[in-house]
Amino acid sequence: MTKGRKPIPTALKLIQGTLRKERINKHEPDIKTKMPACPAWLNVEAKKEWKRLIKELNKYGIATGFDFIALATLCQMWGEYIEGAKVGEPVGAAHVTQMRLLLVEFGMTPSSRSKVEAVEVLEPDAYDPWNEFD
Repeated sequence: MTKGRKPIPTALKLIQGTLRKERINKHEPDIKTKMPACPAWLNVEAKKEWKRLIKELNKYGIATGFDFIALATLCQMWGEYIEGAKVGEPVGAAHVTQMRLLLVEFGMTPSSRSKVEAVEVLEPDAYDPWNEFD
């Protein structure tokens, strides 16, 4: 059994400008949950990164409450990377690879960002892109 390309979420297609009516998943969940507060269990460096990333991701409407685990994991991995570097104990290649994969999921690498056209986020519910296709 061959696997095709990983599906692109409809919201990302809208941002990229590649959304086509015939390719809309009518059953895709419309997630509009807010990101919870920074997890208390993150280390100091991870908390700094959480605060920075939430500000940036919210600016473009990228992160939702469903992304909590992935974003917390990414921040903790970054915190471990920084703390290890401070004491001369760098993390292994597998750690860096996993961190990179999470960065790509959020469009935080140059190549993953090149596929996205950033637009200013409107106030919640100010614009409903689905009305274009009714």
